[in-house]
Amino acid sequence: MMPAAYLRLTAGRMSIARLIVVALVLGALPAVETAQGGDAPRLVGKVIRVIDGDSVEVQLDSGPIEVRLHAADAPEYDQPGGRAAVRALSTRLKRRTLVALEPVEQDRYARLVAVIHRDDENVNGWLIRQGHAWAYRQYTADERYCRWEDEARATHRGLWSGPASDWIAPWDWRRRGREPSYRPVDHSHETLADCLAALRRRPAPIAAATPRGTLVAAAAKCTIKGNVGPGGAKIYHVPGTHSYEATRIDPDSGERWFCSEDDARRAGWRAPR
Repeated sequence: MMPAAYLRLTAGRMSIARLIVVALVLGALPAVETAQGGDAPRLVGKVIRVIDGDSVEVQLDSGPIEVRLHAADAPEYDQPGGRAAVRALSTRLKRRTLVALEPVEQDRYARLVAVIHRDDENVNGWLIRQGHAWAYRQYTADERYCRWEDEARATHRGLWSGPASDWIAPWDWRRRGREPSYRPVDHSHETLADCLAALRRRPAPIAAATPRGTLVAAAAKCTIKGNVGPGGAKIYHVPGTHSYEATRIDPDSGERWFCSEDDARRAGWRAPR
């Protein structure tokens, strides 16, 4: 959910990513495998929880990471089909389910945008085929997602089983929330050809894409714990230090993971005294 501005990486993150590529050469990364064809590295982890209809938290060897499903946009929780999408994804990706993440981009919320694989299944595609998400036309060139959406429409699965008046694209729903006078586009008569044409009209990338291997490296190596202590003190802990193992990260409390000490200091965290 939430509009994802793919391809946006700060200069700081880019420099960190380059350093991590060097680490890749010097040592193996934890829990990384190669997808079929050998050209798409994947991160292997276990599901911690489903956040919403198209976002999941996954536990890697290096720590938890928030993953935004690529090419799938589920209804918001407060719109028709939103709660059903969360239930469907929660059923498919139960806690501790083993998954492989195929990175695509990093969005502006610092989430890893990826295709989630459960065994040999593309979970992103499964969600669309079951009618619990739209093909996110603006951010994919893969025609399969339009074909999967068209299949769900034709068979009246999920959200497509409801009245056509409820078929408001999530990106339009969000825009209407920001702009009360905005009138959502009528997608009730949209065809496969319309969806495919929209793929070709997607926005130009904001910046050059980051190689998938670099994203894999970055996700696997962000091991510094950014803790928020009593009184709001922001203290980071690097692996091997006294409090590292005992420190637990709670994202809901504003705590987070960092890829470098420079990253942590720039964000307002400090080392223990």
